[in-house]
Amino acid sequence: MLFGSDSMTTAQPRFRLHTKHKPELLFAVMRTLAHEDARISFEGRLSHTELAEIAGASLNETEVLKRNTTSPRLDFVTLPLTPETVPEIEKAIVSKVAFNGYAGIVHVQIERQGHLAFVACDNFHEDCVWVSEAVPDTFLAELVKNRVLYSYTAA
Repeated sequence: MLFGSDSMTTAQPRFRLHTKHKPELLFAVMRTLAHEDARISFEGRLSHTELAEIAGASLNETEVLKRNTTSPRLDFVTLPLTPETVPEIEKAIVSKVAFNGYAGIVHVQIERQGHLAFVACDNFHEDCVWVSEAVPDTFLAELVKNRVLYSYTAA
């Protein structure tokens, strides 16, 4: 479950996102949320990527970034999400990772300042993709205009 009683590690969804282009959404949100106090987690089939080789990578859960699937056990990695690591993360993903089924990225979470800011679970299923107040609605409107999102709605 993504929501708990500990307000330091959880955030409420502000907007639910109906994704048109998964990689473009992920990269846009990564660039928007990148900061010295941000981390990202990926869960899925990741062994053929270089994600675990990026400086600061960890194969362990954090207080905020938890595994979403326990069976079958999927690869899991957390990384610092800073302006410096975004290009490395993008390079490790582009053309190497699928965004559907269990053959690639299944779940992505981004935390900022100790709170979940972006969640995309179950292969970016429309009921499982959301952002917190850390992502401005003007940014989301731009993503709709650029056809990265079909739409977004208040959660």
